[in-house]
Amino acid sequence: MSLNPVLLLAVLLAAIPLSAHSEAEPAPALVLEKSVLLMRHGVRSPNQTPEQLAKSSTRPWPAWPVGPGLLTERGSALLQTLGGWYRLHYADLGLLPADGCPAKGSVVNWSDNAAARIPLSAQALLDGLAPGCGLKAAFAPQTAVDLLFNPVGAGTCPIKAGLAAKAVRKAAGGDLDDAAASIRPVLRRLQEILRVRSLVGCADGASPCGLDGQINILSDGPDGPKLDGGITRAATVSENFLFAYMDGRPDSEIAWGDATTPEALAELSPPRNLFLKLLRKPPYLAARHMTTLGRAVLAELDAAAANPARLVIFMGRDQHVAGMSGLLGIDWTLPGQPDEAPPGATIAFERLRNPANGQTYVRLKLYYQTLVQMRENAVLDREHPPGEVRLPIPGCEAEAIDDACPLPMLRARLEQAFAPECPIRLQ
Repeated sequence: MSLNPVLLLAVLLAAIPLSAHSEAEPAPALVLEKSVLLMRHGVRSPNQTPEQLAKSSTRPWPAWPVGPGLLTERGSALLQTLGGWYRLHYADLGLLPADGCPAKGSVVNWSDNAAARIPLSAQALLDGLAPGCGLKAAFAPQTAVDLLFNPVGAGTCPIKAGLAAKAVRKAAGGDLDDAAASIRPVLRRLQEILRVRSLVGCADGASPCGLDGQINILSDGPDGPKLDGGITRAATVSENFLFAYMDGRPDSEIAWGDATTPEALAELSPPRNLFLKLLRKPPYLAARHMTTLGRAVLAELDAAAANPARLVIFMGRDQHVAGMSGLLGIDWTLPGQPDEAPPGATIAFERLRNPANGQTYVRLKLYYQTLVQMRENAVLDREHPPGEVRLPIPGCEAEAIDDACPLPMLRARLEQAFAPECPIRLQ
């Protein structure tokens, strides 16, 4: 029995899946409508006084031209550079005009008032974004706690000590000293640079001891749990080294010349990132610190198209950038930048619309300046942009378009993560 060749061909073609005949339809090009930026302030001097720093090393710490914890001149300049790039970037995307001043109300901002460096950082960014346009940093008087950025300190989002300690220990893998052991080689290297050993706080009473031999103690603080010991001290020292490099200080003033390259500083940064993991990112803590601010971000993303705001800037601290990581369940590494929440780091919630059906999406990106860009205050332009990392939102994979998540799905994820005891609206 022989088969009709034409019939046979028809049967074979029918058996081939349609996808083998045609390429998948291209994803629609989403149109940017608005961007909400959550940022960390700029490069500052060490928070410690010279007298406090003197206890941490046998070598004298270099002097800084500004007082403890203040925004430096280089820190301001770096933010102006970054602001200029945001203007160029968002003008290219049609969000802001390429020339002249932005339309009234199209750029709005609000800063944490916990330290002077934060609103000053916002002002530097605005000066770079729209030079000569008179945009002013907005913030609450420093006589009162800002409920948006500091709900724990204000008492509107209380933290229960037992649950907080449990959250920190879970992030540590069960035991703080086990967490410290995971970075022991770095602690020893920092110890070699500092050249000092402590007579107090040593494990098993074996004093004197280095950073790697200090007990890590968790206690209650006014803004949540407080960690003291080798991890925190190493995190402070390594961050101070990074600040000196970013600030353009001479090599001799960066770890006394013992770690003066991006590679060397990266090797010393694990304590800093471990501190963020333990104290800033645990979901329980992130929810209490970030629910109020998270609701404000959602409100801006939900704002009607008639609202004139196209670029909204929230200027805060590392706990806000890292806290959003914990709230969303997103981790990242930043090529060329060992600090996971460096000065000027920006989580951008970019609202986009699908022109085919009018649906709203949000794409998350993290913009940052690399160590080398900060060291040199390098020009940022189309050919030399800052670092950029996309942050796909967990749970949105099936519905995402080019890593952009439907706004209702992002809202649902955040609502699930928010702390129910925090107020829905600020008074």
